[in-house]
Amino acid sequence: MAVSKALRDAPDISVSTKARVQAEARRRNYIPNRAAQNLRLRRSGLIGIVVPQINHSYYSHLVWGVERQAEAVGLQVLLGSSLDRAENEMREVRKLISRQVEALLLVPAVRWQHRLATLEMVRASKIPTVLLDAYPAGAENFPHVSWVVCDDQRGGQLATDHLLERGHTEILFLAGPNGSSSSAGRFSGYQRALAAAGVPYSDTRVFLAGKDIDSGSKAMTQALSEKAPFSAIVAHNDSVAIGAADILFQEGFRIPDDVSIVGFGDGLLAENFRVPLTTVRVPQTEMGEAAVRLALELRKGHAVPPRQMPVEIIVRASTARKV
Repeated sequence: MAVSKALRDAPDISVSTKARVQAEARRRNYIPNRAAQNLRLRRSGLIGIVVPQINHSYYSHLVWGVERQAEAVGLQVLLGSSLDRAENEMREVRKLISRQVEALLLVPAVRWQHRLATLEMVRASKIPTVLLDAYPAGAENFPHVSWVVCDDQRGGQLATDHLLERGHTEILFLAGPNGSSSSAGRFSGYQRALAAAGVPYSDTRVFLAGKDIDSGSKAMTQALSEKAPFSAIVAHNDSVAIGAADILFQEGFRIPDDVSIVGFGDGLLAENFRVPLTTVRVPQTEMGEAAVRLALELRKGHAVPPRQMPVEIIVRASTARKV
């Protein structure tokens, strides 16, 4: 009993005994069996997170924030990837439920917004769940569920205002995936900025992209083929912006001399692109930390309102005043 208390750093044991036991444990390279301890305490000590892509810098920063906050409260993180597919997401969530995670964090797959099957499964398990980056309509009707998102509408407005202030009025919008709450918010901000500046909105300047570089390239190719006049671009995220920029370079455009472009996210790609990208910074690491805190409040049975994180515009070399 004395050894157990010493290794747990319990207060009701003498300092000298505690020091002797801990010194001996270090000498023997003793590693406590956390699984056995957690079994005795009837908790797993685990928190799970599923993201669309592990190797994407945006999601890696979210996960870093989750790991940092989880470590601070003595939890270990189990990580899964859905590859942006609803069926994979269901599989990964099922795995985490089987591991008896104490909370679940989820960055929804693109098409997940059209079905609530994942949340139905979570409801049955009663595991507190926090959605990150986006959420589907209807999520507010599920118990034990909250979400952490950035202020997407404000971000879309900041990006568009930045270009309007530099004299651009013919601004393309390369939209994110259909059904995504983050895509809808950024598009709404774009429209609001145009309206506030008295610039007519035209759907001929809106093109569906997605979330990755390839989708940005395809959207830009379509825009050029339709000959929509433009001098600037607001992209759904940094990857889409970089895909669009690659096509512009191939077609002989200069950035920002001929075209200004703004991304969203401020991941590693933005600052290190060949023309450093003006972008809307999302506090990705802080979002991950906030998600863990919300999940722990849900676990205590508290009502937890969703959290919206602030954004800011970061001006780099990809935007300039219209000549």
